[in-house]
Amino acid sequence: MAGQDIQLHDTTLRDGARPAGRVLPVDDRLAVARCLDGLGVGFIEGGRPGAAEDTEFFRRAAGELRLASAVLVARGVVRAPGASAATDPRTRELLAAGTPVVTLAAVSDSRRVERAPGTNLAENLAAVGGTVRHLVRAGRRVLLDAEHFFDGHRANREYALEVVRTAAEAGAETVVLCDGDGGRPADEVGAVVSDTLYGTGVELGVHCRGGAGRAVAGSVAAVAAGARQVRGTVSGYGWRRDADLLSVAAHLIVTRGAAALSGGSAALGAAVAESAGRAVEVVSWQVGAESAGGDRSRSSASVLLRVDGVATAATASGGGAVEALDRAVHRALDPVLPGVRRLRLTGHLARVPAGHAGTAGTAGTAGTAGTAGTAGTAGTAGTARVVASFADGDGRLDTVGVAADTGAAFLRALLEAVRRLTARERHGDGRTADRGPSAAHGPTLTEPTLTGTD
Repeated sequence: MAGQDIQLHDTTLRDGARPAGRVLPVDDRLAVARCLDGLGVGFIEGGRPGAAEDTEFFRRAAGELRLASAVLVARGVVRAPGASAATDPRTRELLAAGTPVVTLAAVSDSRRVERAPGTNLAENLAAVGGTVRHLVRAGRRVLLDAEHFFDGHRANREYALEVVRTAAEAGAETVVLCDGDGGRPADEVGAVVSDTLYGTGVELGVHCRGGAGRAVAGSVAAVAAGARQVRGTVSGYGWRRDADLLSVAAHLIVTRGAAALSGGSAALGAAVAESAGRAVEVVSWQVGAESAGGDRSRSSASVLLRVDGVATAATASGGGAVEALDRAVHRALDPVLPGVRRLRLTGHLARVPAGHAGTAGTAGTAGTAGTAGTAGTAGTAGTARVVASFADGDGRLDTVGVAADTGAAFLRALLEAVRRLTARERHGDGRTADRGPSAAHGPTLTEPTLTGTD
């Protein structure tokens, strides 16, 4: 599978719309589909024909949705036990949706088949083959979703593989191995994908679920093992902790290049490249107060950073905590990232909630600038927000940092500015155009509060 395109299959409009209160009106679903198409995903799964909202969506999509790179997909299930695919109402609803591609769900865990009323292992295989064959003859491309495949592979490997073979022999172009309950370890996902590929020779996809990044890790491991399609939702949105398709795409683009993704992935590749920049990590930092003579005091700051894995440290003093941190970060970064010298702090606005209090300390949790950070709780009773403004040559750059105290919030805002600057330099655009504030997720920090005045 090396060198072949990886297909991104988005299920936000189905899995993401399942929880109560999250059902999107048809107008919004059409708008979301256009955005997904702009990102460059290969497939957009729109829902299950037969439900009123889904049927209306597919009806309007046929006349209103013009997709540049993605293909709209309707989802259904194999025919009922003992029925004929030609007369089964669910199969007919799939065809009536009019989409060029359909996803067909089938059970691949022998234990679930044996517990289901009115069917058995042989009948389940007949339903898979018969439904796929009927849809292919009707001119549809078929993707089979092998539900609970990993459980089935563990319980009865031969039967799980036979479901895959049966679908492929009937004309399914890809069989997607679904981790129904989620949380499968990445190494197990990779091993099962590899074994299934070796045992069947069928083109495979994967649909992983699980929090704490497990779904993303499993998806990446599946691709490394030979899977060619990855299913998930935008930002993991939805009730089943689906794989975050954007994070999966970022991993694939960074490790394999944008050309690894099929379809119109140029926009997604550019977005990931824009956010990459240089890796600036915060190891520790501290802000305190020192005497400036008489009754006066001034803030001092120290930072320990890593740039692309190489440590750099500095200390500095300033009139306030923000100014001291700004100077310390510049002293640490300017020698290794010369372009950062162009960033000049021109102002900042801090908002600190009432009851904000705490003690000084250092931040020992490393993180990468530009990735989602987590706020510490060391003695804090609120969240601080800092809007920082920087001059960048002839341009201007505003960023926002949110954290447990003002110093940590400013550090997030500053390193977000560094991330944007180095990302643009990497792609040949050293200037930063005028732009308003945008949300920043700076370094991962456990924030101390300030001992000096700000």
